[in-house]
Amino acid sequence: MKGLPAKATRQHTKNHNSRLVLRIIYEDEAISRADIARKTGLTRTTVSTVVGELIEQGLIEETGAGQSSGGRLPILLRVAHEAHSVLALSFEDTQIVGALVDMRGSIQRRVSLSLYGYRPEELPGYLTRLIEELRADVTTHILGIGLSMPGIVDPVHGIVRRAVNFGLVDVPLRQWLQDQYRLPVYLDNAAHLAALAEYMFGDGAASGNLVVISIGVGIGAGMVLNGALFPGDGFGAGEIGHVVVADNGIRCNCGNVGCLETVASVPAIVRAARKWFSDPSSRLRALAPSAAAVDLDIVHRALEAGDPGVASVVEEAGYYLGIAIAHIVGLLNVERIVVTGAVAVLGLPFLEAVKVSLARHALAPLAAMTKVELIPERSDAVLLGITAMVLDQELGLLHTRVRLS
Repeated sequence: MKGLPAKATRQHTKNHNSRLVLRIIYEDEAISRADIARKTGLTRTTVSTVVGELIEQGLIEETGAGQSSGGRLPILLRVAHEAHSVLALSFEDTQIVGALVDMRGSIQRRVSLSLYGYRPEELPGYLTRLIEELRADVTTHILGIGLSMPGIVDPVHGIVRRAVNFGLVDVPLRQWLQDQYRLPVYLDNAAHLAALAEYMFGDGAASGNLVVISIGVGIGAGMVLNGALFPGDGFGAGEIGHVVVADNGIRCNCGNVGCLETVASVPAIVRAARKWFSDPSSRLRALAPSAAAVDLDIVHRALEAGDPGVASVVEEAGYYLGIAIAHIVGLLNVERIVVTGAVAVLGLPFLEAVKVSLARHALAPLAAMTKVELIPERSDAVLLGITAMVLDQELGLLHTRVRLS
């Protein structure tokens, strides 16, 4: 078999070196050429050439002299993160949220558009209005457009395969936006992007492996494996909300019986808690005028007040989630699993129930080495995940992490 042409091999090496140097500068924030050479193993001549090209492209800049251990003062380099931005668009239940985000995950501008009265054929108009508002008077270089869509998304071909709530089936969204704006366009679903946000802008994962489970109206997971998002062969990896965990449960909207979403999603928890409202001793009766008025906030308050019925509901939801996580642990042996979303307000009682169930349903050594965390929902998690997606695709920066202040 013939190898790559020499020209292609040289170009590949050049691109690799460029991304490697940029990642090092991005991660260190202020670093000299000599330190870059030492960290990367590249020659000083190669580093100087790559740095010169990155400066010319406006991706990095010199920031002044650093400290010297003897001899000339080194010139420090930093990423010119304020000069470049990402257009991030997130489809939510009732609105589309758009943001202009810089390379460090700082949101520079935010707009939203209500989906009241939305019709699928009007989608291009909605997107055009948002993008034009975000781009107005922008002086930064836009690296690309990123979108978060619900449902099954084909990120390789840029197609929304199925987004039921938005009436979209096999919509080539990337192609339309690229033709309209002549910018790179990337898209994925919200659960996958929440994992990217935690990996790049949160605590990440030392091993390069991370699973983030988002629980709200639905349940979905995103998986970063070996430092890269794992979409699955059919782009549906992480659809754990429709894994059956309760054989004698209720019918799910997907048609199956006993799906995880029917017992551990926010609507499922609230529905189960409302059944305790008729109990004369329930704390719910002092917090809500009727069973129909019970929501997640009231469930949380009743739990904090020590309501035993609500506590049993939360414990049961954690039990079923623990079963699903046990399957993830057995299959992937990932050391860090994060649970987030609106359900995070249920705190330690919910988390402890998950851990007990995981220990019961997974191989003991694997369960013991798995760190399951419950973290508050970050309002901008999906927007940051979109930003991480574009930064990785355009500049290869996913292997680095930035802690937000």
